[in-house]
Amino acid sequence: MVFHPREGRNPSAWTRREFLWRSAALGVSLPTLSAILSACADGSNATADLAIGTPSSPVSQPLFDDNPAIASGLAKEDGPLQLYNWEQYINPDTIPAAEEALGTEIVVNTFFNEEEALQKLISGELSFDVWFPTAQSVPKVVAGKLLQPLNHEYIPNLGNVWPQLASPFYDQGSQYTVPYVVYQTGIAWRVDLVDSADIEGQENPWDVFWNSKYNGIAGLYDDFRETLYMTMFRNGVTDPINATPDQITAAADSLIELIDLMNIRFSIDGTYTGIPEGRFGLHEAWSGDVVATPSYFPEGSDPTVMRYLWPVRSGSSARGLIANDTLAVLKGAPHPVLAHQFINFMLDEANALENFGWNGYQPPQNGLDVNLLVEDEWVPDYLSSAIVLPEDFDNPRAVVAVQIPAEQEALLLDAWSRVQSGA
Repeated sequence: MVFHPREGRNPSAWTRREFLWRSAALGVSLPTLSAILSACADGSNATADLAIGTPSSPVSQPLFDDNPAIASGLAKEDGPLQLYNWEQYINPDTIPAAEEALGTEIVVNTFFNEEEALQKLISGELSFDVWFPTAQSVPKVVAGKLLQPLNHEYIPNLGNVWPQLASPFYDQGSQYTVPYVVYQTGIAWRVDLVDSADIEGQENPWDVFWNSKYNGIAGLYDDFRETLYMTMFRNGVTDPINATPDQITAAADSLIELIDLMNIRFSIDGTYTGIPEGRFGLHEAWSGDVVATPSYFPEGSDPTVMRYLWPVRSGSSARGLIANDTLAVLKGAPHPVLAHQFINFMLDEANALENFGWNGYQPPQNGLDVNLLVEDEWVPDYLSSAIVLPEDFDNPRAVVAVQIPAEQEALLLDAWSRVQSGA
């Protein structure tokens, strides 16, 4: 295997995506919304404080008298600043650069899954300053009082962020979070193994995963939300977030069909390592994984066979997911001023670009000309379709990932269990 630079320091470490695959294989359960709220509530009515926004109905997250933002004009602490991040999810060169800029030591603490992270945060046994939650988890961790509100006077670089995410629907006014990276869920393939016309020329490109021509070389993400939603898009469901029980059942049935029809395989590394290695010719794909794929192609092979399509941009009526991850300051952070300064550092356009060059996941920065990302060779031209555009979040066929209500989550997990068992 040829490792992407983000793997180079410690190839044996589990990346964020790899852990999800391993946890599924080992039967590790991720925390449900109900479990998190119960654990975080500390006797309060956290469910009543759960504010789940959507692009059409944005929300401001609740503020609490016992959890205020820090005051303005405070001196920074001595450090060290403690980060709490997914394994291998920040450029290792970013850390010494931030240490020099902030004048303090920075310690990167890592976790392998949300259950581990949340259990440690809820226990209060460990103290961290900056956390990297997904946008869809923001409502539950705010309701559970795991984050402290931000003081924007320490974060002037928030003005560098795309308007769609500077005051996002899930956290209006960016009261608790700022965006870290953005990504779409689309289709990746090799033109030497798959006919592009079977994807680019179709009314519903998601149908390609049911095309028996590609039996044995097709893969889907081992992720209940991503793959059930994709299947609902293929089945013509326009709003999978509010899908009916019958629509969820039909999606599970459609996925079970693929066991015999396609000899389908579920993976997490199928895009960024499986396609370069030839284990797959076709895979469901996060755009950030696609940008990383050229570095995984074995020496002497041709990465220019890679292609990517987000069906929302295909000219068809198909829909697709888009999402982002965030940066936040934890409640009770020992070094809150430094934490704000670090977040501001990461929102600097030059620093965000350097991180993107290693991480593969794109920062939503106003100053990063998407055309120059190709021209300056941050993204190869044959994968320019994997660049996320600000207007993608406004596309009427884009489905933006949001926190799933507990009842809906239970239905999806039950359906996914049936898919995993092949029943």
